[in-house]
Amino acid sequence: MRVHRSLDEVAEPPRGSRVVAIGVFDGVHRGHQRILSQALDAARGSESMATVVSFDPHPEAVLHPTAGPRVLTPLRRKIELLGSMGLDELIVIEFDLPFAGLSPEEFCLRVLSTRLRARAVLVGANFRFGRGGTGSVEDLRRHGAEHGFDVSAVPLESHRGETISSTRIRVLLDEGKVAEAAALLGRPHRLEGDVVGGAGRGRTLRAPTANLAPAKEAAIPGQGVYVTRARTAGGAMFPAVTSVGTNPTFEQDDEIRIETLILDFDGDLYGSWLGVDFLERLRDQEVFPDATTLAERIREDVEAARRYLGSESAAAPLQ
Repeated sequence: MRVHRSLDEVAEPPRGSRVVAIGVFDGVHRGHQRILSQALDAARGSESMATVVSFDPHPEAVLHPTAGPRVLTPLRRKIELLGSMGLDELIVIEFDLPFAGLSPEEFCLRVLSTRLRARAVLVGANFRFGRGGTGSVEDLRRHGAEHGFDVSAVPLESHRGETISSTRIRVLLDEGKVAEAAALLGRPHRLEGDVVGGAGRGRTLRAPTANLAPAKEAAIPGQGVYVTRARTAGGAMFPAVTSVGTNPTFEQDDEIRIETLILDFDGDLYGSWLGVDFLERLRDQEVFPDATTLAERIREDVEAARRYLGSESAAAPLQ
């Protein structure tokens, strides 16, 4: 998949036209996948390019900088997931206040018609666009008729009677319901970042951990202990147990720490990239009277994680 970091990088499509899916697509969840798959099918059926238009940073983080949403998929991860679907190109538009000020008409003319030469545009049924979100799907259809592209509004995907949305997934993660979040995503939620130095206390407990430093805007599961899988920069995957919390047994601050005990691994990951996939919640964060009691509980967590990972319930798709 070719990635363009601005509209200025985009050339005319070699096959003459594009089928364009538009959205933030944070999470690339099952609802997003439905839109993207239909765009891909439409492109293949008309010998057009299957194009995704997305935005970075998240529009809400620009429009409401003190209340922007936690990000489910940072741009690097979003590119990886979109590429795995077989799409031809991704155009990442820098979302800033001048771009946010475009009217629906200007957006359609400048982006979809003049620059991309779209022949068809696919969006979610609740899609809004243009200055202040004033453009609706019906407005998009009207502009499409004027500018020469068809518009399809893809029905929203549901799970157990509720609409799948990035907002709903963030709530589930905040509640520690990572298995439910995975059902909506179509894969486990992943935190990723560099491994940074910690207190080194894990080695004295015979449970050395990798301390993950994700981006500050990342969606972090609620405090607790989780069954996870750890993926190294080289692509190797290991079973793991991850603690998300303030480490109240030893620390007296409110800093959230993400500490992953990687099982069956012997090596130094300090300074390297690590991805952690959250599969199931084991327990709440607890305060232990001493290091010995904590070490015993860690052993119990490891045993519980191995049982889970050896069961059919751990067979969720991984990407």
